[in-house]
Amino acid sequence: MISTNNLLEIKFISIKKGRGVFAKKNIAKEETIDVAHILLISNNDWDLIEDTVLSNYSFEWDDPKCIGEYESAISLSVSQLINHSYDPNVKYVYDYKNKCIEYITLRDISKGEEITVNYNGESFDYSPMSFDVE
Repeated sequence: MISTNNLLEIKFISIKKGRGVFAKKNIAKEETIDVAHILLISNNDWDLIEDTVLSNYSFEWDDPKCIGEYESAISLSVSQLINHSYDPNVKYVYDYKNKCIEYITLRDISKGEEITVNYNGESFDYSPMSFDVE
C-alpha cells in the first residue's frame, strides 16, 4: 500500500486489474479528493507513444483552444490509477484554464472503498470500453 495524501492510498488489486485508488477514511459527498495537473501530449508526440504502455494512461483533452495541436494528456497524480466503473463514486471535471482535472465525490465513500470514475466522462454513459470491464 502506498499512501498519497490524507484521503487516498494506492493498493494492488489483481494481476488483471492492477492497482487502484482507495479511501483512507470516510469521505463525504461532493468533496474534492484530488486535483491532478496534466501533461499535454502534442499530436506529434502521440504518434510516438500510441503503441506503448503510456497510451493506456492517456486521455482525450477536449480544450477547444488546443484542438488540432494537443488532443491528449497524461495526469500527474494518484488519480492516474483510478479505475473505471459504470457505477462510479467520483466524477472528474476538466479545468482547461489551469490545465488540471478536479476529482469530486458523487456520494459518500466509506473507508477502504475503491475510488472509481466512468472513463466515458459522465456517470450515466454506458458506452463500451476498449477493455473488459470487471
